[in-house]
Amino acid sequence: MKRKALGLTVAVVALLGLTTYAQGQGGNTAPPKISQDEQNLAQKITSAPDAPSKLKAAGDLIKKHPKTAIRGQVAKEIADGITDVKDATQKLALAQQFQTMFNDPADEEFVGPVVIDAYADANQLDEAFAKGADFLSRHPESLRALVTLLSVGTEQAKKQNAKFIDQSIRYGGQAIALAEANQKPANFDEAGWQQFKTVTVPSLYQSLGLLYMLKGATAEAKAHYTKASQAAPSDPFNFVMIAAIMNDEYQLAAKAYQTMAAGAPKDAQLKKVEAALDTAIDAYAHAIALSEGNPALAQIRQQYLQDLESYYQYRHKSTTGMQQLIDKYKVAAKP
Repeated sequence: MKRKALGLTVAVVALLGLTTYAQGQGGNTAPPKISQDEQNLAQKITSAPDAPSKLKAAGDLIKKHPKTAIRGQVAKEIADGITDVKDATQKLALAQQFQTMFNDPADEEFVGPVVIDAYADANQLDEAFAKGADFLSRHPESLRALVTLLSVGTEQAKKQNAKFIDQSIRYGGQAIALAEANQKPANFDEAGWQQFKTVTVPSLYQSLGLLYMLKGATAEAKAHYTKASQAAPSDPFNFVMIAAIMNDEYQLAAKAYQTMAAGAPKDAQLKKVEAALDTAIDAYAHAIALSEGNPALAQIRQQYLQDLESYYQYRHKSTTGMQQLIDKYKVAAKP
């Protein structure tokens, strides 16, 4: 799961534009009082064509008016601009300049996540996680930093780099805990907060499911994929992973059953085997239904169809009803 998929841009609350402050338009909130010179310098930031130019213009404003009432809004504007820079080397250089320029404690909530993101994009991962740990020790509710670090750790785990798994799990858990407790950070408005909970949180559960699976913690992986599937019921990937986990559980239960001597314990184990198989069948049907027409999942869907047919035939002595089960989940997924 890439960082963009985590909704870093869409989940973060949209803030008032710099032009709004410069022109003295603040909706129901009285605009800050700034001098004509501050307005002129602010307008130069707004009209600058790119992130480097905006940062330079911001430096001119802050150098001349370090206590300007729009300092925080300027920091937000620059942070957004640097975040969108595609070139990793340029992005890191700008983030470092930004950190030097906006060095008041109040600026850190805007600067910190940008610096973390820039080090991650530059593939300086140890530095990104070190900066992240330091920043989060003072700003534990920074969802942008938490989500960024979870995403980076997940990407690395997919590349078989397990170094950051434990840290990423911790940060993902912190982000989810804020959402589950409905603890809206101060820099989120209600609309942005609801969007974070509905758009981003399912991806956080999914990332944690993958990290736990790669760590070998199957029970935790299943729990998080299940929560992801409940939060995003039309996403096939969650059910693909749940089906894989349930198939493993069924295979292990069946293997144990085969080694047992006849008697009551073996009879009880058979019930566990059948229950695991029924759950696996349901998960397979769900994954197959939702993955139809998805090119990325076409190969695994074909394999799952074969597995489901075999399991359904074994459990029900016939495949009658199998397609109806799949169709049920197709219908359930439709808006």
